[in-house]
Amino acid sequence: MTKKQFFNMFSDFVKKALMLNNKRLEHGIQSLENEVEDLDDEDFKMGLRMIIDQVDPKIIDEILSNKLSFEKDEYMHIFKTIVKRTVLGIQEGINNRILFFVLCSFTGFSPKEESKIESALRKLWRD
Repeated sequence: MTKKQFFNMFSDFVKKALMLNNKRLEHGIQSLENEVEDLDDEDFKMGLRMIIDQVDPKIIDEILSNKLSFEKDEYMHIFKTIVKRTVLGIQEGINNRILFFVLCSFTGFSPKEESKIESALRKLWRD
């Protein structure tokens, strides 16, 4: 995967993730149940199913970390790390602004690249 492909994949993912997190924050974890099947990423689906089923965060972390350990592509490894952290952040009920900055901390994007994504996502933030 190239950096440009990773940037696009991350941008699409984080937008969907923050929309789901908003739904979780406004309506509770169970409100995500109908959203899971429409997701493209299998690890994200599995993680969301586990939080809907109220699985302990340590077990979710262990399962996703184990799956992550087999990823050889550098950008895909980073992406799967982001997916794992997103699942745990949604389970925690973390604020979207904070979740966005936590996820960006994994990417190595320049401030200009982060700003480009951030400006498109501000409407999804809840204080």
